[in-house]
Amino acid sequence: MFSRSADMTIKKGIIGGALGLFVLVTIAFFGLQNRVTDTGYRPQQPVPFSHKLHAGQLGMHCQYCHSGVEKSEHSPVPATSTCMGCHLVILPESPKLKPVRDSWENGTPIEWKRVHKLPDYVYFNHSRHIRNQIDCESCHGKVEEQGVIAQNKPLSMGWCLDCHRNPEKLIIPAREISGIFTGARVNMPNQNDVAAMFKSHNPDLVKGVDGRVRPITEPQFGQFETDIPKKEVDGIAHPKVPGYGPENCSACHH
Repeated sequence: MFSRSADMTIKKGIIGGALGLFVLVTIAFFGLQNRVTDTGYRPQQPVPFSHKLHAGQLGMHCQYCHSGVEKSEHSPVPATSTCMGCHLVILPESPKLKPVRDSWENGTPIEWKRVHKLPDYVYFNHSRHIRNQIDCESCHGKVEEQGVIAQNKPLSMGWCLDCHRNPEKLIIPAREISGIFTGARVNMPNQNDVAAMFKSHNPDLVKGVDGRVRPITEPQFGQFETDIPKKEVDGIAHPKVPGYGPENCSACHH
């Protein structure tokens, strides 16, 4: 019915169309799935630092290297002096630590590659979340089990809103390995019982916010304040009463 050349052209067209359709469906599927946005990104760092060794096996608290995270809106990258505080005497001649020694001697920072990054139009405050007793694992996964740090969550707007709306299902309460609290914690019979963090709700306010939370404006536009107990350690804010996160645009898009 068809010539040999026409037959080959038709077959190539069918195969090419099928492959093209498959590629488009795959791109659309993953592009519309918040849970896979950048998840798994794991750049190789200039120094083969292992969180599995330091936080997992040695039990070093997160705050030892990421100091000030309970007071700062950003989680600081450890300075070379923090590394050399130990490695002046521990494995001082290790070839793997040469970039650290060079940084120490030359006074130049180590060029760590950033793993977790939000768009410039998004505002995220680390201290606000940590003071609400939200453990690092909630967003970063079990860091103490990772050799090379990878992005564990999509960090998309949908993912953030899911947690703001259903914190009792998604939040992991602060663990000792985080080392981020110096004041008293919320009184919970079982520290792993996340739902206990969100009891005593006041239905007159935004869904699920604790009764001690007050709207900042009248009428309220999604911004609230709460009493913070007196500080027990100077310079370190006491944990707030945990509550449901805001869903208004201005909370994250200033």
